[in-house]
Amino acid sequence: MNLVSADQARKLEQIAIEELGIPSIILMENASLRAAKHCLKYLTNIRDPKVLVVCGSGNNGGDGFAVARHLRLKGIESNVILIGDAGLLKNDSKTNFDIINKLGISIDFFRASENNNDKSGYVVSSFSSAASHESNPKRFYGSDFEKYDLIVDAIFGTGLTRDISGIARDVIEDINRYAKYIISVDIPSGVGSDNGKIMGIAVKANETVTFNFPKKGLYLFPGADCTGIIHIEDISIPRSLINRIDVKTKFLTDDETAALLPVRKRRSNKGDFGKALIFAGSEGMPGAAALACSGAYMTGCGLVRACVTRNTASVIHHWQREVVTRIAPEKNGMYFKESLDDLKEEIDNADVIALGPGIGRSEDVSEFVYEVIRRAKAPLALDADALFAVSEYINILKELKAPCVITPHPGEMSRLINLPVPKILEDTIAAASGFSKEFNVVTLLKDAHTIIADPDGEIIINTTGNNALSKAGTGDVLTGMIAGFIAQGKNVLQAAALGAHIHGKSCEIACVNKSKYSVTAEDIIKNIPAAMNGLVRQPG
Repeated sequence: MNLVSADQARKLEQIAIEELGIPSIILMENASLRAAKHCLKYLTNIRDPKVLVVCGSGNNGGDGFAVARHLRLKGIESNVILIGDAGLLKNDSKTNFDIINKLGISIDFFRASENNNDKSGYVVSSFSSAASHESNPKRFYGSDFEKYDLIVDAIFGTGLTRDISGIARDVIEDINRYAKYIISVDIPSGVGSDNGKIMGIAVKANETVTFNFPKKGLYLFPGADCTGIIHIEDISIPRSLINRIDVKTKFLTDDETAALLPVRKRRSNKGDFGKALIFAGSEGMPGAAALACSGAYMTGCGLVRACVTRNTASVIHHWQREVVTRIAPEKNGMYFKESLDDLKEEIDNADVIALGPGIGRSEDVSEFVYEVIRRAKAPLALDADALFAVSEYINILKELKAPCVITPHPGEMSRLINLPVPKILEDTIAAASGFSKEFNVVTLLKDAHTIIADPDGEIIINTTGNNALSKAGTGDVLTGMIAGFIAQGKNVLQAAALGAHIHGKSCEIACVNKSKYSVTAEDIIKNIPAAMNGLVRQPG
């Protein structure tokens, strides 16, 4: 599913209006009908529901006016609040404002008190259609939002470019505090449509109804925390128009993920599904290797070979009998450069090399990592302690001879790019994409919604999973899964996207029977089959 920026969304509407002749008022009407549908669904079992539609003076407010009309025509008591001046309304928004005024729908105007210290509610003027003027001011208190069964948020849309302040900020604060249920139109007011930033404050919606192609900010944190359930609705802009603009960002649906799965031919053998070579584990962290090896096998890899220390090999044999092990020389229970002296054949014959989970940190380990990177002719998946070594000598990535995917969490990314974690979290796309372009690698930056970026600027936002993944070992499983998909012929970007999506789905399934507090890396592995079976699979 393609994700668009605010400018791209406007461009699509412009093409539809100017080249296809679809009137803008039709697009607004369709948007409001779709939003009203979800409002009515929520209100189905509520007796004599009351709805308040809170509007701004832009196009988002125009959608809100039309939503109020559709609800009123269905017999729902719906009232409107306009934050701002009706004189600022233009074009389609003005048209829909005039319609609801003629229908007798109550329209109140919120404005700031002349006394800045006056906290006794908002100054409200009601628009009188009969007299065509504003009546005497009255008061609306924040707690009055609680009187409504549903608040429809249509204050700010995708055009917001500045932090929200003044009365709009106060209103959003009170909506968040007192509203029983909130449905936002297109995007929660205050969420940056391109980056998910909170523009001073944002509405925390229970549902968001967005149109045609969803906006990037809906899926990027912290804004993603404000969306609630996202509904993507068609408003009659042909989907083929997306080919007219340069869209680089998307998330994978289950069907799209299924289409990426490697095809397993009926007449096949283990050699058809690739050989993964795993360098993982150490004296203190042997389990990391076992988890990575299991992840590779569970995603379909034909043969997993682990070149590991003796202690790590014994743990793997206890955990996953199918793994072929080769004992690597060790120093202080960890790899060192000479560990590779007898492993040339394994490195040359591998279809993918996974390197890093649990290998520990030392000067010797770092030299080992650099030497693997220099020698590898097969694609590489670098994680954990391998990334620590890379952070100490970042230009080693410029010596890569094969495609590479790195899988840092924000702390590891911070070391790689020398940027504080809070700055990275402000714009995860910029951090991941910038690194990918500079070092010609695929970057999988782990977050609540993981970012996967390739050197050409393509971005995939993974939306599966939850905070149960915030536990030791789950990243080791992911590294193995990605390696398993690469072994089966997927390129590093596809493998990273497949791994992240299915890893997250496995977590979601695990949480059905176990608390988010209790899910472990082993639970993720056990539920990979269910996650993959849950996809619409290709025949084979």
